Amino acid sequence: MSADSRPHGERLFARYAYHPNEKGYCGPDGAPLLAEVARGEGAGVDVRGAATRFSGAWPYLTVIGRLLACDPLDERAVRAYWTGSVEGDAIDPAVFWRELLAIIGPRAGSYWAYLDESLAAEAAPHHAFHVFGVYPWTRLLSTGRPEPVEVLESCAILPATVMHADATRWRVRGPRLVYREGVLALDDSDDANAERDVTVPFGDTATAGEKVAIHWGAVAEVIDGDTAGGLQARVSAQLARVNARLAAS
Repeated sequence: MSADSRPHGERLFARYAYHPNEKGYCGPDGAPLLAEVARGEGAGVDVRGAATRFSGAWPYLTVIGRLLACDPLDERAVRAYWTGSVEGDAIDPAVFWRELLAIIGPRAGSYWAYLDESLAAEAAPHHAFHVFGVYPWTRLLSTGRPEPVEVLESCAILPATVMHADATRWRVRGPRLVYREGVLALDDSDDANAERDVTVPFGDTATAGEKVAIHWGAVAEVIDGDTAGGLQARVSAQLARVNARLAAS
């Protein structure tokens, strides 16, 4: 397989999977190879073999692919998982959660005992549900420590606007995650939207005003306005469901 003939879904998976993998948080060793794929190189890299070893993403892709009647690494499934999509929004969340729980429930065992039918109210077939619902960090917000919010914001995929771009580092402005008075939210205010620098690991180019998706402090991809708006709306909707749980507890 040449780099040019690689399915776009595999490249898209690599773009988002690279950042946590490079930091050692999930997936097998081999982050530099994922970066090659994301840049349109790495013709011989076995993306599927690597993807199946992502204990977080792969179960989602498997279920989403089955419900969309496509391969787990088809662009439709990969897009639905990482940023969400209109097609993914049409998936019945109850069916999705039932199928996902059948995979991840036994793996979690007693470690994440909260993974049961009670989480069905938050279930959605995209990464924001994994970050804010399945991962334990929202259950640590009441400690008052800054680490839960910091990790949640880094792990979440959030949209931002490019303010300035050079070869390896861009300055962007976008909503920040805040936790105030027991409520977790995206803050769009000017104070919260402080400009920040992000890395650009895949050689992307952009001009001021373009939209990007940020994951673990790096540009995952340049996206259009509709994708950015949909991403922010899905994260905000996910936070609303999380806040209902936090208020009840």
